[in-house]
Amino acid sequence: MGRTVLIVNVEGKYYAMDGLCSHGGANLAEGVLNGPIVKCPLHGAAFDVRTGKLVQEPWTTDTQATDLRSYDVAEEEGCVIVDI
Repeated sequence: MGRTVLIVNVEGKYYAMDGLCSHGGANLAEGVLNGPIVKCPLHGAAFDVRTGKLVQEPWTTDTQATDLRSYDVAEEEGCVIVDI
C-alpha cells in the first residue's frame, strides 16, 4: 500500500507530512505554500507543514478536516531522508 508524502523546504529546512488533504483527499503538492502553511487546492483547508496541524478549516462543511501526520526529516550527504 502506497503513501503520499509532501516534502517541502521552508527557509532552508525540510519538512514532511501526509500529502493528501484529510478533508477531500486532494494532493497537497498541487496546493499553495505560503511560508510554512500549505493550502489545499480543492476546498482551502490549510496545514502547517512543520507539524501537520490543521490551521484553517475547509470552506465547505460537508466533512471536517483533521490534523495530518508529520514525519521526521534528516539530510545526509545531499539526500533528504524521511522517517515514515
